Amino acid sequence: MDLLSDIEKQLKQTTAQAFLIALSGGLDSTVLLSLFAKLRQKQPHLPPLSVRAIHIHHGLSPNADGWAKHCQNLCDQFQIPLIIERVQVDKTNGIEAGAREARYQAIKKHLQTQEVLVTAHHLNDQTETFFLALKRGSGLQGLGAMQQQSVLFGMPILRPLLGFTRPQLEDYAQKEKLNWITDESNEDNRYDRNFLRNQILPEIRQRWRHFDHAVQRAAQHCFEQQQLINELLQPCFEQHLLDDQKQFSLVNFLEYSSQKQTALLRMWLAKNQIAMPTQVQLIHIIDDVIQAKADASPQFQLGEHIIRRYQQRLYLTEKFVDLSQTCIDMPLNQQITLPDNLGTIFAAHNAKGILVNWNEKQVQLADTQEPIQIRFAYTGKVKRQHNRPAETMKKIWQELGVPPWQRNRIPLIFYDRTLQSAVGFFRVFHEK
Repeated sequence: MDLLSDIEKQLKQTTAQAFLIALSGGLDSTVLLSLFAKLRQKQPHLPPLSVRAIHIHHGLSPNADGWAKHCQNLCDQFQIPLIIERVQVDKTNGIEAGAREARYQAIKKHLQTQEVLVTAHHLNDQTETFFLALKRGSGLQGLGAMQQQSVLFGMPILRPLLGFTRPQLEDYAQKEKLNWITDESNEDNRYDRNFLRNQILPEIRQRWRHFDHAVQRAAQHCFEQQQLINELLQPCFEQHLLDDQKQFSLVNFLEYSSQKQTALLRMWLAKNQIAMPTQVQLIHIIDDVIQAKADASPQFQLGEHIIRRYQQRLYLTEKFVDLSQTCIDMPLNQQITLPDNLGTIFAAHNAKGILVNWNEKQVQLADTQEPIQIRFAYTGKVKRQHNRPAETMKKIWQELGVPPWQRNRIPLIFYDRTLQSAVGFFRVFHEK
């Protein structure tokens, strides 16, 4: 099969006209770049294809600067604009996982509306991905491996080389006299993927020539079976998925079989582009979070996210910074950016006193000559109306239905040391 004509057919089946190529400078992505350069020259589409490339500089190799320069020279040769993005890799969960996370988050920043990310994954990569999922004990979702078109980290992704083997890409590169770089870490068999690629799979392929195609068929069967399960469960899933898809209703959830429970949770996590948890992790979510005592505030960390439960709902949140000791001075007529992605806050005089705006919420307060401060925690009692007794903050938040982890993320306005308001939720009544 001809690489160029096959990719041309694939592109005709998509509505996309703009593509961002993930370029490492290695063999696979160099072939991909060359193919898209040729397709753009042929200009079979009107308007012609828009092609850009992005190279992620991880800084993990002493040769990283040289790789970036090589990619720039390559893109200059093909007259394709190149973005070079430097990232810091979080090695907490391993270099491979950290580099992948950093890479895709960096790419997401640059992917334009209507643009599709194109990666150079090929048939041999698919086999490795399948084996790694097998090693993790993945279910159908994980064993479905990679698809030619999918969504990852909220980005549309096209993998046009998925039906081709690495030897086919090597043949193309040699015919086109392409130059590429070699990452020395590819020889380090301490990494699982390299161990499979360098030691295990070559022997398997030597014995069974068409093994990669067989794995591809198995992965496709797994993907199709998972799609069928999702289709059958969709009406039930929609009963639990709330308007904010990061929330999941638990009404009647425990009446289901354990298999149905885990399937619905996987659908919810997939809906939110979260990497699939292991079976053990799913069991912990059900036992330790969903079935925790009613008055508990259970949570489970899944990668960079936290699954929490409040009342009859699951919530998917980021990891939050502890703001309980934070105190910020708030001068009037000056926009302030709050910590931990809480948006901006602004206070100014008006005819009634001082109006405070926080994102789309606001509160009208009396005028003051005292210093104004923003805090995020308060332990005293609060009186909200003249005919109501003072109440603890915990009781007020419960009455307002605010989950425990959100309570210390709502800006509290103080005049000196006296609480005036939780912006957007309540004002404090002070006896005159």
